[in-house]
This record gives sequence, structure tokens and C-alpha cells, in this order.
Amino acid sequence: MRVHNLAAWGERGGAVFLWGWVLWPLWRWLFTRMQEPFDAGSVAWIALVVFTAMSWRHAGRGAVALPVWKYVAAVSGLLAFSLTRPHLPITLCGAFGLVGGVPLLLPEGTADRPFPAPLAGLALAGLPSLLILDMFLGFPLRVVSTTAATWLLRLTGLTVVQNGMELTVNGVTSWVDAPCAGVRMLGTGIVFALVLAYLRKQTLWGTTKTCLLTVAAVCLGNILRVALLTFLTVAGLTLGTTAHALVGCFTFLPALILVTVAVPKRCPLPADRRTPSPLLVRLAASAIFAATAILCLLNPKERRADFTPATFPGWPATFDGDVLKEEPLEDDERKFAEAFPGRIARFQAGRRMVILRWTDKTTHRVHGAAYCLRATGWKIDPITVETKGDGAWSTFTARRGNETLRVREQARDASGQTFSDVPAWFFNALFGKSPGPWWIVTVAERA
Repeated sequence: MRVHNLAAWGERGGAVFLWGWVLWPLWRWLFTRMQEPFDAGSVAWIALVVFTAMSWRHAGRGAVALPVWKYVAAVSGLLAFSLTRPHLPITLCGAFGLVGGVPLLLPEGTADRPFPAPLAGLALAGLPSLLILDMFLGFPLRVVSTTAATWLLRLTGLTVVQNGMELTVNGVTSWVDAPCAGVRMLGTGIVFALVLAYLRKQTLWGTTKTCLLTVAAVCLGNILRVALLTFLTVAGLTLGTTAHALVGCFTFLPALILVTVAVPKRCPLPADRRTPSPLLVRLAASAIFAATAILCLLNPKERRADFTPATFPGWPATFDGDVLKEEPLEDDERKFAEAFPGRIARFQAGRRMVILRWTDKTTHRVHGAAYCLRATGWKIDPITVETKGDGAWSTFTARRGNETLRVREQARDASGQTFSDVPAWFFNALFGKSPGPWWIVTVAERA
């Protein structure tokens, strides 16, 4: 191996090491997230690793000195990560560091010059979990899908009455639940679009257009899915989890085919023949990058949860006529409660287990019961809505082995307004349509 090639490998390896060290909190969070159910984000990171390896394979075994623009991108990303880390969730501040550092992983002369847009997109797509996407996008996507499906069904001659997320046809009411928001379809579609953009050697603008086209196609497919599920429910069919998934695939695959046909192929770019930057300029850039990384490491400020102020009103004594008997939280629940901006407690109320959460912050740390149970191996049957004198509740059945639970959940704000699921509460609270503080109540009993 030639001396200059060895020096180039050493320079690149040192830069990648410092970059990875600064982003250690992000890798730690990702490792913890690996314990959750497999989702589109995991597929995005697998694709990123595969395409990075392919880029090096096509470039050969040699390495060239890092160009200045890669140092500039990495410095900008690390500074943004360090400055926003005390204020933003790891999924948001980590995005800055990832986008800035991805070029360090790639050889020169790849098909994605001057910036590897599809690969940077895959890095970003691996960050948000389905829970985060559902919190921020689930409710507005459901509103769009429900409204559009209403008009689509009316075009068939049916008389459809829409009441929020409920569609009533011929006296039969169906509820557009959280899974029907299409968040999983959207996440999978974005990963597909980024893979397609890489394979077809799209630039930044081409990658952006491909993703936008995919979002539009997937949203149309989800509207069709909501309409079909409503039509089948009105027809008297009882649909289980498998049937819902099959209908979703039936409407999702044509959307992907449409994107594949619509995205044009791009001719390969010529080999990179740019003149390397002068040695002194590269040395200055690498020194600035190293100094920035060390500065970020010496200032490890993390985002802290906003803990509950002294305004907590205390736990209620009864629930639905039963006395609440508080039980100790399990180890994982206690660790989660320590970082929760509010209070969490578990109670026994007769035959029921009641989990109460109180918060005065609009926080994505309020996880829906279906998500938490699914993450621990429970199978969730389609969710329905139940309207009682105390408002609307989302209800579902959870099964694991021989054990079956019937679960219902509701969020209530200071004005008495209720929300049947967490995404609906979060979106309304985020935009000031629901005053805090809030109570999130989860009730589970064995069926």
C-alpha cells in the first residue's frame, strides 16, 4: 500500500472515528430502539449500509484525501447537533449530525456527487420511529384520509355521514382508527423512494421529487384503503388484523408501481476529475474539524425532561365506582417515569388495572397503550371507538399466548374535552386546541 494511500485511509478513519464519538448519544438511543418492533427505519439503515459498501466496492480499494466540502459539511452537522442537543429530542438534533457526516463514509467519485442525497435521506429515514411519526403525522393524515374517503364513497352513490373520524353508511358506523392513518405505509414508501433514487442515480432535486411523488401516491392509496375498509364493514364483513393488512397491501402496491414507472432513469455521471484541494487547505480543514469534534465532546449537554411542578393535584381515590389501590411500578416503568414530564402510577380497581398519567406538557413521551403492548409481544386486534357518558374511548383486544386483555384508553384536558387516542390528543395539544394539564387513562382487564 502506497504511503499517500495509507495517509488517506488514516485521515478518513480518524474523521469517521471523531464523528462517531461525538454522536455516541445517538448510537446509544438507536441501540435501545432496536429492542422495539422492526419498522421501516431499520430497513432504511440496512439499505444505507448496503449502498455504502457497494460504493466502496465500485470505487476499488484505494482511498483519496477528503475534500474540503466534506469537512465543511461534517463541522456544520456536529455544531448543529451539539448546540441543539439540550433543546431538541435526539431524533431531531441527531439529524444534523447524520446528514453532515454521511459524506465522510463514502468514497469519491460516487454517482451521488456532489452530495449523496439518497443515502443522506436513508440516514434520516432511520431516525424517527413509527411512534414519533404517528404522534406528529397520524392525526392530520387520518383527517385527510377520512374526508377524502367520504367523498370517494359518495361518488358511488352511497349516503355517507362523516362525524370526526367516524363514517356512517346505511346506519352502520365504522371508525377510522390510528393504524388507518397510513403512517406505516408512508414510512415504507419513503424508504422505497430513497432506494429507487439511489439505484437511478438521482441528484438532490431528483431525490426530492421522487419522495414527494411517493408521498402523494401513498396518501392516495391510503384514502382508497379507508374507503374499501368502510365499504366492507358496511357490507357486514368482520375484518381481522390479517384482512386489514391484505387490504393495505392491495392499495399500497399500485402506489409503489406508479412511482417506479414515473421516476425516470438517469445516465451515470462521469468519473470525478476534480483537482484535489491544496495540501495546506486540507490540513486546515481537518484541524478545524478535529477541534470542533473535541469541543463538542467537552460540552456534553443533554436534553432534560421538564419535571412536574408543584401543581400536581394528586391521584383520584376512585375510578368508575371502584377504589383505586396503587401498585408499585415495574423496573422499566419506573425508569420511564423518571424522564416523564409529569406523573405516572398504576392502580388496581376491582378486576381492572388502571394506569394514570398526568402531564402539563405536550410531550411525545405519552405512548399509546397499543404501541407499548405491541412492543412487548402482544398481538393487537383492530381498534374500535366506544362512546360513553365520560366521552370517547379507543378500545382493542390484546393477545399473547393464552392471555387476552381488553384495553380502553382516553385523554382528557382541563376543559373536559376528551380524545379517544394519543395522536389525536397530541396534535390538538401541540397547536393549542386543548388546554392542559392532561390526564391519560388506560384501563385493562382480562377478557
